[in-house]
Amino acid sequence: MSGVSYMVAVFALCHAGFGALSVAMQRHYADMHGRGREAPPALRRRLQAAGASALALALAAAVHKGGAGHGILTWLGAMTTAALALMMLLTYAPQRVARLARAAGVIGMIAFLLGGLV
Repeated sequence: MSGVSYMVAVFALCHAGFGALSVAMQRHYADMHGRGREAPPALRRRLQAAGASALALALAAAVHKGGAGHGILTWLGAMTTAALALMMLLTYAPQRVARLARAAGVIGMIAFLLGGLV
């Protein structure tokens, strides 16, 4: 697998995971859908599970490609970069977070599958 598809998969899955976790938070959900709106508890649980799963899948991809030491370091770097990108997005365009998190999840899964990580 090439280094590009591996890094795309790890970064996109981290971004999708953090995006799902941020949408699950009441504050960010209200920023996206209007003040006073709250996410239903079932939706919040699904988003939290999806976010944790995406982050775990990103870790698995990083460790599979780079080994334990380098993979974990790569995963931490991708999480940091994804969190910074999401923080800027939440600050300046909170309505786009959910849409871009879904797109990142799709891109991450495609890169994961095409990159030979399965």
